[in-house]
Amino acid sequence: MSTVSENPKKTLKIDIVSDNVCPWCFIGKRRMEKALDKLPKDCKVEITWKPFQLNSKAPVPGVSKIEKYRNGGFESALPYWTQQGKKVGINFSYGGNVGNTFDSHRLIAYAKQQGKQDEMVEKIMSYYFEQEKDISVREVLEKAAKEAGVQNTKEFLESKKLCKKISDELLEGRRMGVSSVPCFILNDEHMISGAWEAKDWEKALKKMGYL
Repeated sequence: MSTVSENPKKTLKIDIVSDNVCPWCFIGKRRMEKALDKLPKDCKVEITWKPFQLNSKAPVPGVSKIEKYRNGGFESALPYWTQQGKKVGINFSYGGNVGNTFDSHRLIAYAKQQGKQDEMVEKIMSYYFEQEKDISVREVLEKAAKEAGVQNTKEFLESKKLCKKISDELLEGRRMGVSSVPCFILNDEHMISGAWEAKDWEKALKKMGYL
């Protein structure tokens, strides 16, 4: 019996190591999606988001985002982020607070169980980068989940479910040598580090035989 998955060029597996407060992860996501739109319609893309924490000791609730950028020496980069974001439909806004992302990663893993992982990632990143919301706060995450179509999140976030899974995946990322994000792992063997332009994604996909 023949299935789509038996043809390696009919299925593309992408693991994305990312943090939800990393601007280049949001930009890289949109650039990747632009390139994936060029794939043949019969090519199945299987995306799994993996956690990374730029600051595992960040507080809950968060602290001033703009102050963190200033103190970290990133303020001069903001106009460039804004420019690059607009090219892929992101309207960066730098108000609001930045805090711990562990629960947001848990929620993304939970959303995957309901087939809503991509929608959850998009909503969380939009909340943080465009709507100035503090995604370390559970009430904010509950609202984002509802808008993304993810069910029963209040009970989930109040529990310890998937805490070990996220902790293990964070450790696994470090063991793999992932020290910056975004990092895209294609078919468990090809690694793309950084927010590649769509044209560079297309070149890589062509070299792999997908385009």
